[in-house]
Amino acid sequence: MALRFWLLLIHILGAVIWIGGGVILSVIGARARQSEDPRTIGEFAQLLSYVGLRVLMPAVVAVIVSGVWLVLVSPWSFTQLWVILALVAFVLAFLIGALYLSRVAIELERVTTRTDASLQAARDVLGRWIIGYQIILLILLFALWDMVFKPGL
Repeated sequence: MALRFWLLLIHILGAVIWIGGGVILSVIGARARQSEDPRTIGEFAQLLSYVGLRVLMPAVVAVIVSGVWLVLVSPWSFTQLWVILALVAFVLAFLIGALYLSRVAIELERVTTRTDASLQAARDVLGRWIIGYQIILLILLFALWDMVFKPGL
């Protein structure tokens, strides 16, 4: 089997994990936000840290490495519209995650581990995380559309 097919498998698997993991975390986060116990939100904050480093980050790396490698070993080029759109979507999603969501997650963990943890403060921070990840999911859904329909090809 050609290298290209293995790269495509890794690329799709990484995207599935990234999108699916984000959807599940958003649903769990929304449920935690409804809780009357700030410890529930604190447990979610710990879950974010654990899953983010062990599941989502490897998936993100797999998506970009396999995607770039796919372009290099295929007849496609980095000047094609659909490849440019995919790279822009990746950069946007990555930057929002790295620069915004990671800080919100750290703040969420800090707010929920205080001895005088405020339920409303924890809900507010978690709400910011959920909105941020919904924006990432919209970007990733655009990237998925782009990968399927390949505009400009």
